[in-house]
Amino acid sequence: MKIKSILLSVLALSALVACQEKQTILTPSRVALDPLIIKAAADGETKTAKLTANCEWEATGPAWVTVSPAAGNGDTTISLLVAANDGKERDGEVTITAKDAGSTAKLLVYQAGKAVDPVGPNPPEPPTPEDPTVIKTAEGWLNFLSEASTYTAEETYSIEADIDCGGAKISPVSSFAATLDGKGHKVYNFSVESTDAKSGLVLVNTGTIKNVVFGSADGKTYDGKSSISAVEGAGGEFAGLVGDNAGTLENVTTFVTVNYVAGTEKPSDYIGVGGLAGTASLAGTFVNCTNYATFNTSGTLTQEMGIGGILGYTKSKDVTITSCVNAANLTITMPVAKVIMIGGIAGRTNGAIVIDKCENKGDISYEQAEKPGTWMAIGGIGGVFYNGITLTNCKNSGTISSNLQQVNRISGILGTLNRGGTVQGCENSGDIILVQAEDNANWQAAGGIVGSQEREDAAPAKVIGNTNTGKISVTLANNTTAHQNRIAAGGIFGLGTLVTEVSGNTNKGDVSLVNTAGTADSWAGGIVGAMVSTTTDYPTALSGNVNEGAVSCKTADDALSAAGGVIGNVGYYPTKSENTKITVTGDKNTGAVTCANVARVGSVAGYNVASLVNCQAGGSVNGTALTAENFATLIQGSGSSGSATGTTLAK
Repeated sequence: MKIKSILLSVLALSALVACQEKQTILTPSRVALDPLIIKAAADGETKTAKLTANCEWEATGPAWVTVSPAAGNGDTTISLLVAANDGKERDGEVTITAKDAGSTAKLLVYQAGKAVDPVGPNPPEPPTPEDPTVIKTAEGWLNFLSEASTYTAEETYSIEADIDCGGAKISPVSSFAATLDGKGHKVYNFSVESTDAKSGLVLVNTGTIKNVVFGSADGKTYDGKSSISAVEGAGGEFAGLVGDNAGTLENVTTFVTVNYVAGTEKPSDYIGVGGLAGTASLAGTFVNCTNYATFNTSGTLTQEMGIGGILGYTKSKDVTITSCVNAANLTITMPVAKVIMIGGIAGRTNGAIVIDKCENKGDISYEQAEKPGTWMAIGGIGGVFYNGITLTNCKNSGTISSNLQQVNRISGILGTLNRGGTVQGCENSGDIILVQAEDNANWQAAGGIVGSQEREDAAPAKVIGNTNTGKISVTLANNTTAHQNRIAAGGIFGLGTLVTEVSGNTNKGDVSLVNTAGTADSWAGGIVGAMVSTTTDYPTALSGNVNEGAVSCKTADDALSAAGGVIGNVGYYPTKSENTKITVTGDKNTGAVTCANVARVGSVAGYNVASLVNCQAGGSVNGTALTAENFATLIQGSGSSGSATGTTLAK
């Protein structure tokens, strides 16, 4: 056998032969040899090779090579006794075959000869076969993807060069359990086209993908071509670089555009669309990941949908997102007949997950003229977080805005905090802008850190040690909402219904609320717009907060407007029982407060039916600077029925 043909055979057959993916729990038979080429001296000698197998196997070879053992089951080391060669150099193949013929591995034995070849000098050294675990070319990358669903958790693959995929159209990898280390390289110029409602380069990841950039040739800008798409109008269930991440994504950067077209089909009760992952259904870890990808969304949404720069939607509690960044501007325009939740990091989380040291740098907006039926939430870090979220040390610098003519819960950090949880040590410097140009009757909540909070389970909610420097601007046209939540805007917190602790926060941003022709209660505060509740199970307290920003509130009927340097409304809940258990203790205002309703304007509180204790009142009220002589009369609105004790003039 000629050496060249033998080498070509080895190169072609040295890759692992795996069973085609089936919907079965059976493990495909696999055999592999290491090394793939052995050289022997002319006098003969014994060589060894490592055999890796998960099945019964048999060995065959040329007559001058004795293989021991010649058959077996599972991993072993085989011996190759090469007989002496008195003739010319020779080569032959040793073949390991799975008993079910499902996998084959070949090894080339090259032996020198004693006879002189009259043709010429000794042949060149045989080339080393390409290592299938090392990816250097587009062909290698596509081969890797074609077999990726068969790889096991023990296997590791690496990318050793930047890869231009040449515009290749790629089918999603159904699952991936191994480790892929990109070594900082870039994979770009490709499109992933799914054949159903789920889409992603990998549909389900339980392994580790790390140190790789997707969708950019230079690592700084989008290549203009890479994209991920599901079947148009299929209706869900998830879309992202990874569809469902139950493994680890570490130091992964994506520029890959995510395309999603909503439809009438409902393969699930929710949809997750994310730059890094659409969902994390069981668990998932995201570390040092960055999103530059934009989302193209269209169609009419008929299911709940979470959209996030890193993660779209998760029901799991076993998810951590650490030191991740959204650097893309996210503009969503699709009409919704259901609920939509948008966040720079995550859209919606149902479990008590952990998000720490994450940052949003992009502008996030919802722009839609149609009037949908329910509500939406939008935040620089998250849309809606449920059931005990831990959200710490995060930052937002992007502008967060909406013009949706429905209920909006909008904020620089988190749109809605629901059923307990902690938001601590976060910073917002982006402006919060809510504009509704048409008549509407929907309650609204806007805040620098948290838009709204509702419902409690076993754990209380805490908003602690956060800072806002962005402007809060709410402008509504003839809002006539009769909902008890009404309209609220705050430098830290818009509206809280069962919050238990708001402490140590600082607001330096201006807060402006205008209801141009409306007749609905409207509340603005430097720290909190309104804190209301109908329960005493979780006594609510503000403490140690400081406001330095200007606060103003204006409605067509000034009798329904309220503004406070710390809080606009303390305990008054229209159509429900007032909660006098709410306390505001040790809070401070030095900002200017403006509201035409003198009965509901004050340096500390606009309208108070609960308790102010040991607060510091400063700044000005309707243009009148607080002094030692007048501050006592300007602490809270004159129509307040609550107490104000121990208050001093702020310095």
